[in-house]
Amino acid sequence: MTIEIAIVFAVVAGALYLFASQKLPLDVTALAILVTLMVIPLLGDPLVQRVPWLRERGIDLPGAFPNVNEGLSGLSSPATVTVLAMFILSAGIQRSGLMHALGRRLLPFVGQSEFRLFLVTAAMVGLMSGVVNNTAAVAVAIPFALEMCRTLGMRAAKVLMPLSFFGMLGGMLTLIGTSTNILASSILADTPGFEREIGMFEFTHVGLIVLATGLVYFLVVGRFLLPEEDLGGDLDAEEEFVVELRARPESSWLGRSLGDSRKASSVQLLKVVRDGKSFRDAPEQVELAAGDIVQVRGTIRQIADLIADEAVDVLADPDGQIVAHGEGYLVRALVRNRLLYTGQRSRAIGFWTRYRARLVGIETPSLTAARLGDERLRVGEILLLEVAKDGLSRLRRHPDLVLLSQFEDEFDRRRMWLTGGIVLAVVAGAALTPLPIVVTAILGVVAMVTTGCIIKEDLYSGVAWDVIFLLAGVIPLGIAMTKSGGAEWLGSLIAGPAAGWHPLLVMMALYALTTLLTEVVSNNASVAILIPVAVTLAAGLEIAPIAMVLVVMFAASTSFLSPVGYQTNAMVFGTGLYKFTDFAKVGGPLNLILMVVTSTAIWHFWV
Repeated sequence: MTIEIAIVFAVVAGALYLFASQKLPLDVTALAILVTLMVIPLLGDPLVQRVPWLRERGIDLPGAFPNVNEGLSGLSSPATVTVLAMFILSAGIQRSGLMHALGRRLLPFVGQSEFRLFLVTAAMVGLMSGVVNNTAAVAVAIPFALEMCRTLGMRAAKVLMPLSFFGMLGGMLTLIGTSTNILASSILADTPGFEREIGMFEFTHVGLIVLATGLVYFLVVGRFLLPEEDLGGDLDAEEEFVVELRARPESSWLGRSLGDSRKASSVQLLKVVRDGKSFRDAPEQVELAAGDIVQVRGTIRQIADLIADEAVDVLADPDGQIVAHGEGYLVRALVRNRLLYTGQRSRAIGFWTRYRARLVGIETPSLTAARLGDERLRVGEILLLEVAKDGLSRLRRHPDLVLLSQFEDEFDRRRMWLTGGIVLAVVAGAALTPLPIVVTAILGVVAMVTTGCIIKEDLYSGVAWDVIFLLAGVIPLGIAMTKSGGAEWLGSLIAGPAAGWHPLLVMMALYALTTLLTEVVSNNASVAILIPVAVTLAAGLEIAPIAMVLVVMFAASTSFLSPVGYQTNAMVFGTGLYKFTDFAKVGGPLNLILMVVTSTAIWHFWV
């Protein structure tokens, strides 16, 4: 091992630690990697000149690391730009209502059959995830999964985890199904000796085998391993939300204990806030005074009754508005934007500015903060929002939230056809013409904007910027692994003991290593670290490089062992229906099966 390789591995070790511990946000860690790799060659020459030991051994630090241009190449990489464009196209699909319409068409096919429920889920989410971002596909499919649960009388926990898994499996049908595939293709195109991108449908046949394997697994084994009961209560049941009330000046509530009010006693009284002080003990005995804020917990039906009551105002914090009877809709929404909802106070979100909606309540036993506006919100929480009648359609299509309440669709069929046609044109253009996917994806974005399928807000809010900056940081890490000789050294180290192994066993071992690493760091980081190693390992064992790269790609995007392995898993885990160990219980056997099936299929077709 040379000093250059040692430095690269030290950077990788630091990156793995920060990714796993999450002491810094993933995108910040990625940018720190980028800066570190650019600084090392800038300091290399002076360092080597000053240290005789380094100079005598011919150390060449600048030549082993990305220079400034190479370090910034992740920001302008075709992979990064393609992923950014695909996020915008996915936002257009979500806004158009195409997934909602598709789900409604498929719903009657389910009938009362659990068997057909899994078929419909795999078809709708799995196949759609091949052409749009799989996270968006899962998000917009959740309301229809809950509708199916109502029809079958099933628990939501029986459906949401398979929904996430099918989204991950479907993402492996095409090159654009997940950002990991696009990143892997970009890294491979820059690899000496290979220097070509992976085709749009080059591995689709393997993806179909993998998706079919997942479907059979859930039909035969997986459905019996899923929890029988929803851990946090049924998402489709009448949740109870914490809301805030204030008596009107002429209210009959004033001067009386809350326990004497019939409407107040119909909900659970939590506390009274007066002049910044909270009264939690026996709030029903507190005599209400003007200006007091009363926190209660009740169902949507009970809250609607309170909104219609002339004696009390239901407050919509954090902007201090009053929820008026008949002026809007009360809707339940699941929080899904990991970048925005990271523990910020609810008043800092800006609900009215961002969504044209007001926060009325939070589905929680009680608030941890003194007021609703000070409560910290995170992914997976369910909110009660008041939405203006003319703003409902906009909120239903917003990528930050998943609306769980069911309403009559108000989607424009022309927009559905346009959006679907544009996405299909993007895929067909990349597959059937010489145009690279980055060009067709950008053309697709331009087409959606000019035809009105998306609005200016979607160009920014629809993009998961943490993923974009993660790509920008890990691409230079892959360059450093190759230039320093680290990938070659690690590949030769692994190839030695595996020299006598059957190629299929080598692939399974690489699959297992990638799966485990993906549970510690992001799938994009796993690909950036292991693809250079896979290419070197393939050369040492005389295996086609594309075969080893595909093993890494599939393993990185189909890791089901924990809720942190992939974004869709984190989304359904955030609903509170599952324990952390439920993912290993259901996903562990599937990962073992896919390790064998995927490796065997790739070995059959490419080795």
